[in-house]
Amino acid sequence: MDRCRLQTRSSVVVVGAPFLWSREDAAGVKSVRFRNLRGIMIVAGKLGVNNRAAQFLGGAFIALTLSVFASSSASAAVVPDGPRLAVVKHTLFPYRFDLETVDETGAQPLHLAGGGPRKRPLPQEFTPPSWSPDGSMLVFSGLARRADDWPRSVRLYISAADGSGLRPLKGTHGADEPKFAPDNRTVFFTRYLFRSRVNRQGKRESVVIGGSIWSVDVFGGAPRRITPRRKGALMYPASFSPDGGTLLASRSIRRKPWDVVTLQLDTGDMAVLLHGAEDPVYSPDGSRIAFVRWRRFEAEKSGDSWTSDIFTVRAGGGGLRRITDGVGNDYSQTWDPSGEQLAFVRYLPERYEPDELGYGSAVLQVNADGSCLSPVLRPSLDTAFFGVAWQPGPGREAGRIKC
Repeated sequence: MDRCRLQTRSSVVVVGAPFLWSREDAAGVKSVRFRNLRGIMIVAGKLGVNNRAAQFLGGAFIALTLSVFASSSASAAVVPDGPRLAVVKHTLFPYRFDLETVDETGAQPLHLAGGGPRKRPLPQEFTPPSWSPDGSMLVFSGLARRADDWPRSVRLYISAADGSGLRPLKGTHGADEPKFAPDNRTVFFTRYLFRSRVNRQGKRESVVIGGSIWSVDVFGGAPRRITPRRKGALMYPASFSPDGGTLLASRSIRRKPWDVVTLQLDTGDMAVLLHGAEDPVYSPDGSRIAFVRWRRFEAEKSGDSWTSDIFTVRAGGGGLRRITDGVGNDYSQTWDPSGEQLAFVRYLPERYEPDELGYGSAVLQVNADGSCLSPVLRPSLDTAFFGVAWQPGPGREAGRIKC
């Protein structure tokens, strides 16, 4: 999701994306509208009581963990057979942030992490979890401490597919956008570069001025920086080629539109693959790449607005195909293990809510050729879906949708 308005009674800090406007009302409530929630917003200070839904927006970073789970196996939940889709969601009634898995019809939910506002860790909004290639572990970004203690309050977590063995990954405070590498033990992530400042209200806030890609071994060891720190440059790891040699990433330099870049991990060579695109994801066989592209449209309530669509392209270039087309924000696309369909989140901010916090979103699935669009989890006015990821592994294929 790439546009949002958030209200707080103190400082709002933008991570990355260019904002469209900012204003403060007589009560001291600041509203900021962002064009690109890729970098997401970080909130420092006391949050506005008139917008409880913003309580953790931009502050929560969660992750799951690995353990080889000897002690927890006796009480571990049983993961149902067949296709499983990991979902990060937020509900107002009751007020919760959760990470769970469901089957391809949205049934058989299995809770993995999260809970009420005092629970830790809480899954990070607008950041999908990432499965290990064998489907045995799941890593996610989450809130570890107070929401206003960013960036120290967020880190990565890892767990087994049934939610057991949940633990933090050492050295990942302030980390975001985790992605498992094909070696089944390394996680790549973004670490933000920020500076401290005092805002007009005299409150100290942290402002993100860049972000670089790092990696960490889930079995231990210190994180390692992969790309240089550059002021004004934001990068997010997105997807690995099946052989692990190429990393696709989203990059924005000095608030310019996002591009998809390729990073050769053996040489460090980087090249732009797609201009004006973001969130690239390799298909399971590495032949195609699904990505998001933004466009303007005429909104009924607010006039000129933005929406996003999902496209695919051959990994070697060419063969551009539009998968979705509408007024909703389509994002967080994920290939099922068969490579025959994609699941994603669709959100209609102009229709459901003016504050654009994700309520009324739905999880949909569509064939890789754009046919047979159908719901997995239907929209609800008190529920927001933030990220999805198909579980890989033998017997987990959802296959082609019949319509």
